[in-house]
Amino acid sequence: MEAATFPCRPCAGVRIETPAPVEPPTDPAAEPGTALPASPADFANALRETVKLEPGSPLYIAWEVPLTEGSSGARDAAAVREAGGTPWLSLLFRTPAPVAQNSERLQAELRAAAAVAGQAPRGTWFQVVWRPEGQEGNTFQPTEYGFLLKRAAVALTGARRDALVASEPLPADPQVIAGLYAQEVAAYLEAVVLQPAAPETLARAVEAVQTADPGRPVVVDALAYPPAPGDPVEVMADAARLAAHGIDMTLFRAPATPADLRAMIPLLRPLAVLTREFKGDLSYDPGSAPAGASEAWVFVRGEDLGLRVIALFPEGAPDEATLRFPDPELRRPTRFPVAPGQIRPPSGEVTARGLDLRVPDPGRVTVLGLERTTAAEREGVEERVTVAGERQMPVEEILRRLQAFEDAQARRLQHYRATNTTHLRFQPAAGAQAVEATLQGPFFFDPQAGADWAWETLYVNGVKWRGKRLPEIPLIQPEKAAALPLEIHFTPQYQYRLRGTDTIDGRTAWVVDFTPAGPAGNGGKLYQGTVWVDREIYARLRTRAVQIGLEGEVLSNEETLHYTPIDESGRPASWGSQSFVLPLRLVAQQILSVVNAATVVERETLLSDVVVNGPGFEEARKEVAASEVTMVRDTDKGLRYLVKDDSGERVVKEGFDSSKLFAVGGVFYDDALDYPLPLAGLNYFSFDFRGTGKQLNAFFAGALLIADVAEPRLFGSRFDAGADLFALAIPVTDTLFRGDRE
Repeated sequence: MEAATFPCRPCAGVRIETPAPVEPPTDPAAEPGTALPASPADFANALRETVKLEPGSPLYIAWEVPLTEGSSGARDAAAVREAGGTPWLSLLFRTPAPVAQNSERLQAELRAAAAVAGQAPRGTWFQVVWRPEGQEGNTFQPTEYGFLLKRAAVALTGARRDALVASEPLPADPQVIAGLYAQEVAAYLEAVVLQPAAPETLARAVEAVQTADPGRPVVVDALAYPPAPGDPVEVMADAARLAAHGIDMTLFRAPATPADLRAMIPLLRPLAVLTREFKGDLSYDPGSAPAGASEAWVFVRGEDLGLRVIALFPEGAPDEATLRFPDPELRRPTRFPVAPGQIRPPSGEVTARGLDLRVPDPGRVTVLGLERTTAAEREGVEERVTVAGERQMPVEEILRRLQAFEDAQARRLQHYRATNTTHLRFQPAAGAQAVEATLQGPFFFDPQAGADWAWETLYVNGVKWRGKRLPEIPLIQPEKAAALPLEIHFTPQYQYRLRGTDTIDGRTAWVVDFTPAGPAGNGGKLYQGTVWVDREIYARLRTRAVQIGLEGEVLSNEETLHYTPIDESGRPASWGSQSFVLPLRLVAQQILSVVNAATVVERETLLSDVVVNGPGFEEARKEVAASEVTMVRDTDKGLRYLVKDDSGERVVKEGFDSSKLFAVGGVFYDDALDYPLPLAGLNYFSFDFRGTGKQLNAFFAGALLIADVAEPRLFGSRFDAGADLFALAIPVTDTLFRGDRE
């Protein structure tokens, strides 16, 4: 998402409380309909009747939205926008710390936040506010809040692609800001919000934000309105003063209990003036500030270099004030009313020093507009400058959009089933014959249980297994990575780099490389690889990853996932936000160390006959589980068998039998023997002999003994060692020949 900018300078808004309704005034002379609005929708009605702004104007109306089912936040936001304001929803998250360990509560609040965002009007701001239940008053926790902020931003962006996300009000402390940005939150924010503080303190906090995240807008939430007997128009001076210190938007806290709506009108009108007259591409220009006022702030418009001026005068100002501008090319002064009634226009005189502007009855605050003589007016020459360039999207922004797409899809995806076909090819060693196997059966996936797969049929080298049950073979797999790439983690686990662009199956893609953060992934079993992200909808097109930090028999593990858009019936679909983009093809290669020999295992998994969110999902899974077929589940530790317990229910079998004993029979023949030697014996194979981690394969058939022993991780290193034994208790005679001569 592009860096958001506020469409005015200074921008301002009001934060309203939403308490119980306030009773209308009992004074019979009071105007009808003037009771303080008790909800954002009521406030919107008052706004519509008071200041008459275009829908969605940059007068920001902020209020708190509890994340409960059936929240009215989206309806209220629509009412505020139609009334001429921009909604600023402060979403209240109550999940207690540690946030990552309270996932059920967090997911419920994320669903509620996504529901509000999905129905809110365009241009709505969403502020992520964390008030952990039972932990009110605790100091700011950057790690916890950073994790919550990223998860919330992804959920909001997934529900609404153009969602604008702001932080909760942070202490104006550079250390706090640095601590939050250390959580890698830059790509998940459109604005940083600060608590009110002295202008100099805010300036230091703004500098810290711009150092960590250049160009990021900064908001103050929420400054108190000028207390009585102060003039409400002073809010314009307060907003301008903060804008001069780098604040892009200031929220003012509305008085909690004004008697009626008439008390709110003077507060809204100054904000409406800022909205109308300071809208557009304006920048603070201290060099153009005039003399003659207590304070004055000048903002220059980029399109024509015209000025907007806010001048603050002392209490009891004279009937006329003179403002002296240092620029003699200023022309056509205009005065904008900030209160009802007639205002006397200013008059100016151009001198050698600049422009002297006389302002009758200046009041506490005066708002002016001035035009500037252009180069065309001075010389009769039209000057036109065109700047063009393509914005290079930061890798962090690509990741946020990818995570948002997947989060939105996960909320629509209840479950799916398919037919899983896996082709395996085992190549024991160079020159040895490869063994091929194909496993096929129904596949079930839901977010809670994960993926279950039944093995109904097995083909070995093209020959179908005829037994009633498929054999339970050792599942030689690496444990799952400690943290998967491209996901939001509590602590930084990966580093990402945008390599460039590519075309995958006709789709243009961002190419993002990922590597573990820190040496060897900080000791975890992590991945390094590449993801191809669609440049239009930000779905995955392909992911290739190599697992590092492996231990045990698996020396190498590389996987490539290919993603395909389908509809709910599994038919091919267009690449769009309403399609389900699923990994329907997996190509993998593993290298195993088996009794001192490297064995290459090639695997291709295909999902077909996919049905998404279809009826009868649970019934079909229970029917398969009740049968006698072999079943496996994809767990955090890799594939594990699902076996029946005493009650007949399927449960995950921890680990697998690392040893197998086979009965073997056959015939041994060699040219050195006068006759074939019949053999009958046993073959014992173990991947973890007596819990030592050693591998053993021993075949004994009376007269013949073949044994192999291997240590796949010699002294904990990457080297292995082994020994082979061959013994034959039958006398044989070898005859040597040279040419035809014995």
